[in-house]
Amino acid sequence: MKLGLVMLAAGNSRRFGSNKLLYTVDGVPMYRHILSELEKVRKELELQGTQCSITVVTQYDEIAEDVRKRGISVFYNLHPDEGISSSLRIGLRGSWDTDACLFTVSDQPWLRCETILELIEKFRKEKKGIACVQHNGKTGNPCIFSGKYFDELMELEGDVGGKRVIRKHREDTAVLDVPDERELLDVDSREVL
Repeated sequence: MKLGLVMLAAGNSRRFGSNKLLYTVDGVPMYRHILSELEKVRKELELQGTQCSITVVTQYDEIAEDVRKRGISVFYNLHPDEGISSSLRIGLRGSWDTDACLFTVSDQPWLRCETILELIEKFRKEKKGIACVQHNGKTGNPCIFSGKYFDELMELEGDVGGKRVIRKHREDTAVLDVPDERELLDVDSREVL
C-alpha cells in the first residue's frame, strides 16, 4: 500500500487572534508537534515496507520554509478563505498517486504517533474504505480515505472537510476509539491551552 500523509496548515486562526500554528506549545511551534509525529509515522511505516509520503498544505512562508528544510513536499493554499475543503483538495492533488490518504490538522499538538499508527493498522485490518478516530462517540482527526473516495473529496466546497464523506459512508468506515480526549483536541482558542 502506498499511503499519503497530508497535514493541513493553512487556516486563518480567526478565533485564536493570531497565527496559532506558530504559537509555542511546550517550547515548540504548534504545527511542528504534528509534523514531528508524522515524520515518526513515515519512518515506522517505511521500516515495515510501506511507501509513505508527507505533504503539507499551508499559506504561511515560515511553515513552508521549515517543511522544505525537512525534505517534505509543501503546497500553498492561496485561497484559505474558501475553507478547509480548499486545503483538502490541494493536499489530495499532491497525493493522487497513493492508494489511500491520511488527513490531519495542525492544531492538535497532543496527537501521538502511536495513535496515528493504530488508525492505519485498523484501516488495513478492517479493509474498509475510510477510517477515523473518535472519543466518546465524537469523530475527529486524523481520517484516512482510500482512493475510491478521492473524487468525492475533490467535490467538497466551503468550510467542509472529510466528515461529510464519513457521514455519507458510515457503513464503510472503521472507527478507532481514542481514550485520551486531549489527543483529539483542536486548539481553536488560547483558553484551550
